[in-house]
Amino acid sequence: MRKYISFQLGLLLSIGGILFSAGVNSAESDFPVPDNILPAIDFWIKVYTEADTESGFLHDAENLSVIYTKLNRDRATINNTRDDIANDLRVLAGGKRSGLTRAQQEILDLWPADVSNERLTRAANSVRWQLGQSDRFIAGLQRAGAYREHIEEVVRSKGMPVELSILPHVESSFHPGAYSSAAATGMWQFVRSTAQRFMQVDYVVDERLDPYSATYGAMELLEFNHNALGTWPLALTAYNHGANGIARGVRDVGSNDIGRIIEEYKGPRFGFASRNFYPQFLAALHVDRNYEDYYGAIQLDSHPGFYEEEMESFVSVEDLAMTLNVSVAELQRDNPALQPSVWSGTKRIPKGYSIKVRRDELPSGDLLASLNSLPLTTLFSEQIPDLSYVVRRGDSLSVIAERYRTTISELVAINQLRDRNTIRIGQQILLPQQDGSIPTLVVNDGSPLEVPANGLYEVRRGDTLSIIAERYRVSVDSLVSLNSLNNQGMIFPGQSLRLQSNEASEQVASPTLVASVEEAAIEDGESELVTSLGEEIDAEVEAELDATLEAVEAVVMLEETEAQLLVDLSADPADYSVARDGSIEIQAIETLGHYADWLGIRTQVIRNLNGLAFRDPVMIGDRLRLDFSEVDQVTFESRRRQFHRDLQQQYFTTYRIQQTEEYSIQRRDFLEALTRQRSVPIWLFRQYNPEVNFERLQIGQVVVFPVVQRVSL
Repeated sequence: MRKYISFQLGLLLSIGGILFSAGVNSAESDFPVPDNILPAIDFWIKVYTEADTESGFLHDAENLSVIYTKLNRDRATINNTRDDIANDLRVLAGGKRSGLTRAQQEILDLWPADVSNERLTRAANSVRWQLGQSDRFIAGLQRAGAYREHIEEVVRSKGMPVELSILPHVESSFHPGAYSSAAATGMWQFVRSTAQRFMQVDYVVDERLDPYSATYGAMELLEFNHNALGTWPLALTAYNHGANGIARGVRDVGSNDIGRIIEEYKGPRFGFASRNFYPQFLAALHVDRNYEDYYGAIQLDSHPGFYEEEMESFVSVEDLAMTLNVSVAELQRDNPALQPSVWSGTKRIPKGYSIKVRRDELPSGDLLASLNSLPLTTLFSEQIPDLSYVVRRGDSLSVIAERYRTTISELVAINQLRDRNTIRIGQQILLPQQDGSIPTLVVNDGSPLEVPANGLYEVRRGDTLSIIAERYRVSVDSLVSLNSLNNQGMIFPGQSLRLQSNEASEQVASPTLVASVEEAAIEDGESELVTSLGEEIDAEVEAELDATLEAVEAVVMLEETEAQLLVDLSADPADYSVARDGSIEIQAIETLGHYADWLGIRTQVIRNLNGLAFRDPVMIGDRLRLDFSEVDQVTFESRRRQFHRDLQQQYFTTYRIQQTEEYSIQRRDFLEALTRQRSVPIWLFRQYNPEVNFERLQIGQVVVFPVVQRVSL
């Protein structure tokens, strides 16, 4: 006979005092414990302490106080027992309360006396299996010894609650090489698009895999979430669900109370994991602070003890290992952020990278002196150039691999591809170099590429004017003239180059909106609207959008899903959805021309619908009604998100966020100038200042600017 477990709340009667015991620096108010999440906290404490990964619990997915039974990890037993419980629940849901079997009575006793038949019916369809985690938690505690001091130092340096340092218990059990099915990587479990905001993530260096470096990015993300959402419970939940999703939850529920959001928010992606993330964090915090009460004494790992110095030149890993008199394997173990391209010799260790060497493994005892002794012949001022291929219609990774005598796996690794079946027309695929010689960029199979309909080309790493000119059979002089380039013809990755003359689109707005503390004035210029405060918009914006949409529609093997787009914008709290009344909130960089293009209508239709004259401005944060007669809301939202996704990805290939700084608005300040001086686009400024009135700034008003650093290419 199954043994059913009843809910015990005694452990949690004083949980506020337990969680915030002596030695914890932040106030209890930073991490409130609403009554309605107490059962979930108790459940996760049980998961962390009462069952290992060879066992687990069958429980109700909504009411975690209802734990039906603990079982060994056997698929057949789990499935059969789940079916038995579901069948008994259906009997009870039919109204039967007498003449019950022992199993049925035990199930009924787990529920409140007034439980409804409707609730039991729902319960029959939500019997969930949760694997135990006690052995993983113990292993995480052991591993944490190597990182805890560093993490707490970073947290305290930012003035944030030290309790945040235990978050890796929930994310990865402090495993630096953890990798999830959602492509979240490293001890702090960053997905690529979010990580690129705060750290270097490319095919040479992926700082997600270095637990020490990634800690800085994790704290920047949590600080960003807190600035955007206002509370630590929401900031933590956004770490899992994304600031965008939690901001929408706050709007839908009408409250920033974490208890209400967990109970009431019904967002399509706000499932079991997101709903339980904050209770899991509180449970992990409790167990971490009291682990000896649960597990006894544990021998914690010690910090390895590194020498660490920043590389001043590009150096091959072989030359560095030889000079330091350490093995390549030792360097690889202690520098996990360096990617396979470095260890295979395809790329050099980049300039600016902080190399780590264990103190007890460096014979000289002086890393800086050893680096200074590197022979001049091993030092380079540039990285080994890329060899790449631009994807054309009909290509696949297998075709490219065969053509260039490499393997699909090598292409996936070098290009950090999420899916070996997904490449897009126009995408640049990096190729492994075979002989160490300096290669030239492989353009295509010899025939010229067709100039895009919008006449624009986005510069990629490794491009030169001559390469682009050859690729599209145009002259270098025409490229210089059309794009007003300087005498040197300098171009940079992410830049849009016009390949042929093209008339400006009538649908796109181009004036500059200026926010001044003395007078918030709109400089009308010659067009209808701008929402970007200081970012001039012209026909190229529309053309770039066209190119983006064409690229999305030209997926060679597999189109990206809407869910992937949502994940890629998860760190962005902006609302890109359409409200029930068919209106949207105006976001930075968007214009009437964008909306008209995404909807397949003319801008005048939108003006008429909203009673706007030709020169009437529309401000960031205003609401605008749209016409969905030609395009449905789902398609519009998808195109809108794709635009912002590409915009943000392009920016974060060039810049990454280092920290934040507060600024008090002074007389005669213009937001345009403030953001330009800091290389911060207005959409990013708004993410850090969601409550700022963009129509007028006040003298003395404090705003937050992210401090960004240009990435070395």
